[in-house]
Amino acid sequence: MSERTGRKSSGAKTSRSSSSNVRRPSLPRLRSSPRLVRTISAESETLTRAVSHLSLDGGAQDSIWVPFVKGVLNASLPHEYLRADVLNLAQALKLPKWHNKKGSTTHLIPNLVKLTKITGALTNAIFKVEYPSLPSLLLRVYGPQVESIIDRDYELKVLARLSSHNVGPKLYGCFTNGRFEQFLENSTTLTRHDIRDWHTSQRIARRMKELHTGVPLLPFEIKQGPISWFRMDKWLKVFEQSKWSRNDSNIQEVLLADSFTRFLEMVQRYRNWLDEAYRGSKDDLAFCHNDAQYGNLLFTSPVAPPVTAPTSSAASIESSNSLFPTSSNISVDQIINPPQQEQAQDSKLVVIDFEYSGANRPAFDLANHFSEWMCDYNCSEAYKSDETKYPTKAELLNFLYSYASHRRSSHNGTIDKEVRELYNDVIRQRACVSLHWCMWAIIQSGELDDAKKDKVIEEGPGGEKYVITVDPDDEGAVEDSDSSVDGVDIDTFDNIRFATEKIAIFWGDLLQLGLVKKEELPNGIKLKLLDTAFL
Repeated sequence: MSERTGRKSSGAKTSRSSSSNVRRPSLPRLRSSPRLVRTISAESETLTRAVSHLSLDGGAQDSIWVPFVKGVLNASLPHEYLRADVLNLAQALKLPKWHNKKGSTTHLIPNLVKLTKITGALTNAIFKVEYPSLPSLLLRVYGPQVESIIDRDYELKVLARLSSHNVGPKLYGCFTNGRFEQFLENSTTLTRHDIRDWHTSQRIARRMKELHTGVPLLPFEIKQGPISWFRMDKWLKVFEQSKWSRNDSNIQEVLLADSFTRFLEMVQRYRNWLDEAYRGSKDDLAFCHNDAQYGNLLFTSPVAPPVTAPTSSAASIESSNSLFPTSSNISVDQIINPPQQEQAQDSKLVVIDFEYSGANRPAFDLANHFSEWMCDYNCSEAYKSDETKYPTKAELLNFLYSYASHRRSSHNGTIDKEVRELYNDVIRQRACVSLHWCMWAIIQSGELDDAKKDKVIEEGPGGEKYVITVDPDDEGAVEDSDSSVDGVDIDTFDNIRFATEKIAIFWGDLLQLGLVKKEELPNGIKLKLLDTAFL
């Protein structure tokens, strides 16, 4: 989910938490938004050495230069205004093929712009922007709580580094509260059913291994440690400063704890347990996506049916004592030695949205992906996590054998020990994943904002003043886009219920791991219990 995502069925009612009534005399014209160039460094010296060492294609790139204008885009504006503002921003940023080279104002006609809101984006409002005979754009408008959730400066540096490794879509231009990116045409987003496919799961595993081993970490990232905890430490400060966390009823209803103090105590207990589990071993950090749910996985073109013919024995990896039950009749050799024709198609699988990426233990990335198997974002209760949909032991091993065998540093010996440790580490990290997204959802909900405003004055990309009045009873007054895919988005997702679902998994894991006692939790709470047995 850099992008947390959620989708619901067409039969589900879509409603806004707020609506906007906007009045202005005319469409905007850019008068005072000079085009600037923002240089985003990728810490070139270290990066150059790392790239050279890994012999990655594309060579090293010290930094990227991104057009930037000081302007705010209000994604809730009515169509006629939003289309015009998008064109004015494209003109000011001189986006390729979208700007008028012969003048300072756009030559494009607003009514011909088609905006399709992409549902499933819970951190930002995201649109596909189309115009006849022009390449489509992806427009990302940052959400209102984003400053508390994401470090945008770090995110842009990550994009610069990924660009130097030819990873991810191109970044065309930024404005104060958003950016334009390359839209990957003819791509197909994976579904919750796709990721359960035996061969697709193997392909996802191999691509994640390539990400973990192909993007070098920078010194400060290694020193900082796992970004999941670094981020949650910042979020906890936001919690502590809010009135919300001092209301025990909020803590009991949402976090399923007696008090915020007790919640912090048990979180620290879990964190100490993790530190002890990794004590004495190398802190295996890698560059992780940290949000590899199915909405962030795309096929850029159709994948041919799987080929099951074994590779030559000379290049094969061995498994002397498969962790699969003997009765399963699963061929580990076919998993860990996929044919070259099969691996050649892996490049068709693309991971997008790196908003939550950074240094982490690979097991966090894997545990996050597996946790997303429980989510169905195409139903009326998209906030729910169905613990019965968590991968089975066989499905986990299928993924983990594929991951461990791909780009293996040494082909000597067997990989069963490595897979066993990965399996156990996923169990250790799963509670961290649940806690991370629980805290994210509460902040995203806006419930921690102590000062609620019913009137907001915003400045548009050309200096226009928008007076936006929030009327909770005025549903549907503003159109989101010309068309959209069925599903929830940043305006309609039930963040609070999502948070409670995630914390129920967190407590369930800690209870079964022996880190909390049942009497330490409020009476009558319903926990979600997943398998916590180590191999």
